[in-house]
Amino acid sequence: MDTKSLVKLAKSLSDPTRLRMLQEIARAQRLGCANLYEFVPISQPSMSQHVKALVDAGLVNSCKEGRNMYLTINTEKLQELESFLQLLKMS
Repeated sequence: MDTKSLVKLAKSLSDPTRLRMLQEIARAQRLGCANLYEFVPISQPSMSQHVKALVDAGLVNSCKEGRNMYLTINTEKLQELESFLQLLKMS
């Protein structure tokens, strides 16, 4: 994992709202953006900004179906992060 990607990932994870969103997406395995409002009661522009940050960091995959946007956890990115953390642990 390159430094730039890692910094973007860390910044994305540093926000409590995004962490809560990630937890709910992971729990549901696939969650519509509209459903996130149940767990994170924020404005639509704020929700869009947080979703964009998660997608840009690679933590979340988005899929548009009609007028709805669905989110899933990017398990490959989590595996990269886990591998990086394991390397730190071994150092």
